Amino acid sequence: MLGFLKKKKKTDPEPSGEAAAPEKTDGKEAASTPAPKKKKKGGGIKKWIFIVLVLAAFGGAGYFVYAKYFAAPPPGTRIYRPVPMAHVQLPEEMMAFSFQHFPDLYDAMAVYNSEMDLFEAEIKRIEAVAAKYPDQKKIAEGQKKVWVKGKNTLSKAFTKLEKPVKEAYVLYQVNQARGREQIKAKSEELADSARDALKTAQELTAVLKENAPKPPEGWVGGTIYKIKKIFQ
Repeated sequence: MLGFLKKKKKTDPEPSGEAAAPEKTDGKEAASTPAPKKKKKGGGIKKWIFIVLVLAAFGGAGYFVYAKYFAAPPPGTRIYRPVPMAHVQLPEEMMAFSFQHFPDLYDAMAVYNSEMDLFEAEIKRIEAVAAKYPDQKKIAEGQKKVWVKGKNTLSKAFTKLEKPVKEAYVLYQVNQARGREQIKAKSEELADSARDALKTAQELTAVLKENAPKPPEGWVGGTIYKIKKIFQ
């Protein structure tokens, strides 16, 4: 009887054998997401530096082309630009040297080259007339001798002027001080000799220049005329 009257001891509830159900979560949240990539520090700055350097390179190249070929030189300065002179036998470096140190002679050489072209053109014209009228060949041959003589005289004069230019150039390369002395001593003499030779030749070619066709007026006509003269 006493056993039944005893109060039962409180005990912890026995586990039911089933694990507690986990909390419901969204499947997208449960899925593992890759961690965002960290941006490299300084990447944007390097990119802008590269762009600036490229633009600066293009800008520098553009300025060089403009300054060399299009920009007007400062007043009183001469800029050497190679000009074809078929009748002058000096190499390119000596032509540039003449331009810088013998400017009057260089200008005379450009005129000499044009005069030689006139002589050659007239000689060819006379030869064509002689070929067309062989029975009057003596007349043509007599006139041809005048032009051949004038051409040879002019050519010999300027060929003679090339020697002191070569000497002054080489001396300047090995000893600039002595080279300058040579330039100063020869500059006026060479220019005078060139002018004298041109004066004689131009007296003969003056008639050719008077009879030469005048270039048409206007930009379009003048441009077409110059193009035709190039390919003649």
